[in-house]
Amino acid sequence: MSIIESGKHIVLINTKTSDFKCLKVPRNQLVQLKSPQFNADHLIGQHFGQSYVIFKQKLVSTNESVVSVSEPTENCGKTNEFIQDDGTTQILSQNDIEEMKMQGIAGNEIVKSITENSMTFKNKTEFSKVKWLKKKINKHQPNIIVKKPSVRLFCTSATSKLRPDILGKILNNANIWSSSKAIVVECTDDLITSAVAQRVTEKGTVVQIFDQKVPHVKFCRWLDLSSEHLNALKYYPVKFLNQLQTNSVNELKESDSDCEGLDGDDGKDWKQELKKRRAKELQLELPQFLSVLSTLKSEKFDSLIISATYDPLPVLELLWDCLRPSSILVIHTQYLSVILTCADFVHKRGCSELSVVDHWFREITVLSGRTRPDMRMQTGGGFILTCIKIINETYQHGSDTPLIEMKDKSCNDHKISIESETHLAKKIKLSKTIAPDAL
Repeated sequence: MSIIESGKHIVLINTKTSDFKCLKVPRNQLVQLKSPQFNADHLIGQHFGQSYVIFKQKLVSTNESVVSVSEPTENCGKTNEFIQDDGTTQILSQNDIEEMKMQGIAGNEIVKSITENSMTFKNKTEFSKVKWLKKKINKHQPNIIVKKPSVRLFCTSATSKLRPDILGKILNNANIWSSSKAIVVECTDDLITSAVAQRVTEKGTVVQIFDQKVPHVKFCRWLDLSSEHLNALKYYPVKFLNQLQTNSVNELKESDSDCEGLDGDDGKDWKQELKKRRAKELQLELPQFLSVLSTLKSEKFDSLIISATYDPLPVLELLWDCLRPSSILVIHTQYLSVILTCADFVHKRGCSELSVVDHWFREITVLSGRTRPDMRMQTGGGFILTCIKIINETYQHGSDTPLIEMKDKSCNDHKISIESETHLAKKIKLSKTIAPDAL
């Protein structure tokens, strides 16, 4: 089990409200997680996975739940028919409970006092007792669990838009391995990018295509990746992807200078001003990504992952040539019509093992005598397209350039063999015609 270090990120989970917060371990500062503030200095040097209780702005470690609540196994035959919870069945008032908290009494003692002063607790059914105790424990004894940041933990939090099974399916289909090269297109966060970066390690290359003004780096920063690991991450904006179709960077700069010389006749000055602003913005931002652009043009990648809320077809058309033969393409989207359009495109360009899968997920509550589906859940996780790029050319092992000369040479050899066979056939025919005269 890892040790919590100063300056590293930790994940705080409040069991009372299920709140999720990732932060660096501060020194001499108060931390608040929708609960009373507490000092986090006590966490340094402790192990991950421990539970804590807030007591006078300090975290007190607790190994187990103070109030043990066990699920009932048999029906006791009681009912709650004659129980009226109108607020008069509790001897303790709200002021008494607040005074106990001000005195520093622990949460388990407060729950115990509320249970003893309840006039209807003994008459409740076993299921009602368990439900009532859980409610009081979550209200008066908020435990905080400290965990180590991980991609799976991020998926289960409210900050992620992907379920753990969907992310695992994407990574498995993309065939990400150590030292591989991958392109990731994301529009919401960098969850897939951080998961891919962990797999390729610092020996590989990951290029994130982002559509915002700045790259998505939230989850990569929370994972505390090393400097060598972060150097393997590269970022490129989606609005510059059309630069992949040009031969050099100067062509785009010349086109921008041409836009600046346009006249603004017929009351179209605002369009001219808009073109100038876009050209100026492009000239300021493009030099920052020239090294990544040269990488996309010169190198071939092993995997391409696209997870976007917009139509991924224009991005796929521009990045298709960046993939090497036998590389894998994975597209995740929520719309079936969009995924079918991409499937038609890759089918025409050349692919194998093409598949489109819809992942359906259902949560089941498993309890003693109460196993049933959850009332609220998100069953659909989106559609996933997977295929392998193929190309009708000859390649040498370990090379990304087709062997054109070898192909031409093989054609010439085939032509010579045909000519030799034709000449041999003529000689055989000639010998057959001369043989009778010789006799």
